[in-house]
Parts: sequence; C-alpha cells; structure tokens
Amino acid sequence: MAAVRAGAVGISRSPRFTIFSSRGSDWSTPREATTTRKGRGYGISVTTAEMAQTRFKQRRKFMDLKMKLCDWTLFFAMSGLLLAIIDVEMTASQMPYRLISFSISHSGISFGLRVICIFLTVLLLLTLIAYHLVDTKIYLIETGNDHWRIGMTRERLMKLLLELLVCSICPFPDTGVVDWPLLGIEAAKSRERVYIPTNVLVVIPMFLRLYIICRFILMHSRQYQDCATRTIASLNHVGVDFRFVFKSQLYKRPLYVLGLGTLFFWTVVTWTLTQCERYTFPAISSIQHFFDYLWFVIITFFSIGYGDIQVQTFCGRGLAMLTAIVGTLFSSTLIALVGRRLALSSSEKRVNHLIAENQLTRDHKHAAARVLQNTWRSILLKRALEAHRSTQGALRLASAQRGLLRAVTLFRKTRWRLRMQLEEEDDYFTARRAFLETEDRLSKVRLRQNQLDSKLAQLFKNVELLTKIVNPQVTVNRSDSSLTVDTLKVNCSHRFST
Repeated sequence: MAAVRAGAVGISRSPRFTIFSSRGSDWSTPREATTTRKGRGYGISVTTAEMAQTRFKQRRKFMDLKMKLCDWTLFFAMSGLLLAIIDVEMTASQMPYRLISFSISHSGISFGLRVICIFLTVLLLLTLIAYHLVDTKIYLIETGNDHWRIGMTRERLMKLLLELLVCSICPFPDTGVVDWPLLGIEAAKSRERVYIPTNVLVVIPMFLRLYIICRFILMHSRQYQDCATRTIASLNHVGVDFRFVFKSQLYKRPLYVLGLGTLFFWTVVTWTLTQCERYTFPAISSIQHFFDYLWFVIITFFSIGYGDIQVQTFCGRGLAMLTAIVGTLFSSTLIALVGRRLALSSSEKRVNHLIAENQLTRDHKHAAARVLQNTWRSILLKRALEAHRSTQGALRLASAQRGLLRAVTLFRKTRWRLRMQLEEEDDYFTARRAFLETEDRLSKVRLRQNQLDSKLAQLFKNVELLTKIVNPQVTVNRSDSSLTVDTLKVNCSHRFST
C-alpha cells in the first residue's frame, strides 16, 4: 500500500486515482464472505490479514522458484549449445582421431558430446514446462482463482509449444551430410556441389535458444524485482516486460547497450557464416575463415560491401541479408540516439532564447535611438541651411538624410527579426509565458478584491458605529423585535410537532 501511495504522490501534482473505503460489509451474509470461489470471479478474495499474508508468502515462494527455474533453463540451454559448438569444430577439423577416414562424428568423443547434448535438451524441456506451470500458478494466486484451466490460456499454451519446438532442436549421432550447390556467376562453378555435415546445419537454429538470455535479463532486472516500480507501472498501464527493460537501459546507457549487442551479434553471425562457407574452401584454416567472414559481416553490417569476399551457399546469403537488415536498424537507432543527445534541453533552449531575445531587444532600442538622432540632426541641418545657404551645409544635410534612411531601414530589420524570434518561440515557452501572465493578472485581481473587501468591512463598521451614536434606541428596538420573532418561531415549531 505504501507503493501505491508513492505512485499516487510522485507521478504528478494531483493524484490520478482515488481509493474509496467503507466500514460496512460487502456481503449480505458471513457465509458468502467465506465462500471459496472456483474461478468465477476476478480479484483476490481476502477477508482477513492472515489470508493476505498467506497469499503474499505463496507468491513470494513461487517467484523465487520461478527465478531459479529461469536460471536453470539458461544453464541447460547454453551448456547444450556450447557442446554442440565444440562438436561442430571437432567435425570441421577432424580431431583428434585423424585415422578415421570419413568424419569425426563416428568417433566416441563426438557420440558422447551429442548424447550429453540430447540429455541437456531433455532437461531443458522439462525445466521450461515447470517454469510455465509456476508462472501459471503465480497468475492464479494474483487473480484469486483455483482452477488451472483459467491460467492456461491459448496464448500461453501456444507460447509454451513454440518454446518447446525451438529448444528441442539438437544434433543426433550419425546423421550424415547434406549436399548443397555452389552459387555464383560462373556456370561451371554453379554445377559443383558442397557437402556439409548435418550437425552443422542443426547447430545454426540452436542459436534461437538465446531468447532465454532476454528472459534472464528481465527476471534479474531492477524494474522487475522492485515491487514499488511494478505497482506504479501497473497503475500507469505499463507492462514490465523485456521491451520496457531494454528501452529503459537503452535510454540510460545507449552506447553501452548498442556496443555490447553489436559485438554479440557480430560474433554469432560470423561463427554461423563460417560454418556455412568453410566447406567450400577446405584448404583454408578455420581461424582464417573466421577473420575473413568477420570482415565480411562488419562491412555488410554498415552497408559498405567491398566485394572482396563472397558467400556461395544459400545459408551464407541468408545470413548476409539478415546482417544487412540488422545493420540498417542499428544505424537508424544510433542516429536517433545521437540526435537526442545533441538536442538541447528545455532549460538550454530557454537560455539561448532569452539571450537572443535580449540582444534583439537591445538592437531594436539602439536602432530606434539612431532614428531619433538622425531625425534631429537632419532637422537642425535643414534649419541651418535655410538660414545660411552654402554648399557645405547642403552636403551635410544630404549625409544626415542618408544616415536617417539607413537608421530607418535598420530599425525595420531589427523589428522584423524581433517579431520572428517571438514567433519561433516553442509552444512550451509560449504556454509558460501565458500562464505566468495570467497568474500575474489574477494575483492583481485578488489583491484588489481583498482591498475592496477590507474597505467594505471598514465601511460597514463605521456605519454601524455611526448608527449607534446617532440613534441608540433603534438598536434596542431591533434587538426586541428579533427576540419576538425568535419566540414566534419556537412556538410555531412546537405546535407543528404536537
């Protein structure tokens, strides 16, 4: 409840909601108040403080369990992905069993890695199911329902099935190879085939498990763990999800978030692109493949494209297109963030506006003064020329008139620039100025009203005092008449009551 009050006070000057309370009961009978609902209502049926405390403890316990299950899902997913990557690298380099002619996938080490990966995948699926069951239980506790079918909505079920489908991808022992055509401009080269192990193609969609990192970041974020923040967000109809946390971190630390995300994306895409393209040139070493395609990913990411390195498989071209799309989004996001950082704040805009307005006002006053000076000088020289005709006086008068014309032109220009400066003023400053002017006028009206009230009160006291001094008998008669009227009212009310 303290969080609710904090949200009500801290969001704006006036609260956006009102909490009503009543001393009466909401149920007609005590039996109706203690009835356990079976999912036919909404909200938490809390009748006592002990029940509220019990529900809070249950929710706290399940939230801790949900946090642990999220950690375990991340551990199982990343462990299986790491073992699959090791298996792929061993398959590509054919180590350590060089006596085997075909592939490392027939060795005992590769078989053991894939079996462990399958076991970790099974544990990951079971943990995901437990995670969603705990999430459903928390939803039932928050809404006060008891039946699991109410919490298991169609959206939640589809989400669970999609996660199970994504996380169930893992390499199996002895799956063979897949032949792909080489893509290129040359016709002779396009008829060639390249043989890629199946476990390499299976590992690429395993990187979809990285969505669990987003869930891990959400569960361990300060916005999600802080009850007051979640309460204020719910009152403002804001969902505390990964999008909200990501936007908050991007707003606070834009360069850190973008830099870390870009490096992570480059690493993942470079490794997957290397696995797709390394079998087209088996003579080149793995580390050279990695650095070459890292260069390719970077120049494609920034939409440069020198053309020195080309991709020759469907998988490589698909990853190149993905890199270009993500690079475009990154560039637009970076431009927006830099533009926001370079934009002046309201205070800075106000300072610059005030400086420019003061300068233009000063120039306008100086131009008006120059107009007056040149006007007076022209009048004096004209009178002097009328008194004494001379060529030098005529030249001085013409020079003064030219100066007057220049002063008038400058005065008009400064007046126009001052008008344009006032028109370019932001709406916030305009509204603020109008508000201050209105408040100033209202304060003057209130002051005059208070002065008028005080004068009327003083006048009323003086009239009463003058009346008492001039005719004291009138006050006595008025007091007697008021007593008579009160006596008649009391008698009439007594008669009506009887």
